[in-house]
Amino acid sequence: MESLILIVELLLLVVAFLGCFVPVLPGPVLAYSALLLRHFFSESAPPYGIALLAVMGGILLAVLVLDYLIPGWITLKAGGTKYGARGALIGMFAGILLTPVGMLLGMFLGALIGELLHSSSFGRAVTIACYSFAGFLLTVGIKCIYCIVAACCFFLR
Repeated sequence: MESLILIVELLLLVVAFLGCFVPVLPGPVLAYSALLLRHFFSESAPPYGIALLAVMGGILLAVLVLDYLIPGWITLKAGGTKYGARGALIGMFAGILLTPVGMLLGMFLGALIGELLHSSSFGRAVTIACYSFAGFLLTVGIKCIYCIVAACCFFLR
């Protein structure tokens, strides 16, 4: 039974890293789930402290909130409008139905179309769409860092 639990925990960590790039998979949530499984069901490893689990849970909530707020916030800080931020969000969700590449392209095109509907400058709309894409890349980085920290907690115990 112990080896089955270890396999499930390792699979959760692997899928968690994939989830950093594929928005359909909740990467950080899966990494935290691996920590919880290890804490509560592993007989060979000592349990984590409740403080570590609480801190990682709090950081997880912050990461989940930032994952949705950062791309729109960066779009607005770049001089974009709410139309560009909403277009990026709509395009990202529409692109999820295709592939991860479709999601990225959908987010970029959504921001571009949203800005073009609001303003007439194509160059400005492209710039704002690029900032929206950069915001997405920033959230991918934040999720990867969380998963790396969770993996370190998992393996260095």
